[in-house]
Amino acid sequence: MTKAAISKIWIAGLIAIVAGLIVGGVSLGLMLANGGSYVPAASGNGYDFIPRLDGYFWTTVSFMIGGFTVVAAGGIAQLVAWIGALVNTYPLADRTWFIVLLAGGLVGLAFGLVQFAVMIAYIIAGPDGAHDRQPQLPMQSPSQGPRSSSLAPTG
Repeated sequence: MTKAAISKIWIAGLIAIVAGLIVGGVSLGLMLANGGSYVPAASGNGYDFIPRLDGYFWTTVSFMIGGFTVVAAGGIAQLVAWIGALVNTYPLADRTWFIVLLAGGLVGLAFGLVQFAVMIAYIIAGPDGAHDRQPQLPMQSPSQGPRSSSLAPTG
């Protein structure tokens, strides 16, 4: 996978996450604001939300599910891009980018901004390992020796 493809997948995942969070968050806010009523809790602490089970409520729930599903798909796309970046940088002679991407991605599982910063750095300044690879020629075993052409007479 080339760096250009990795960049496109990662940015598409980022756009999907942002768009899904906007749709899901707005839908959640609309549902909580207009999709039911609040009554004092039985325990006396706070309020309980009692939904009106009408079309408005179910529409907002549907948009929430759709928006947060898009967020999950964007996260999977970013995971695929990160793995592609790891695969792309592993065969390079200098493993610095591979180590930075691996460590940043693993730390990013706990602190998401770290992986975000590492992938931004890779997209801006990282190497494209797909173009640096040399084509592998099949190895000739010493016992085979040079091959003779079948077009020349041997006799």
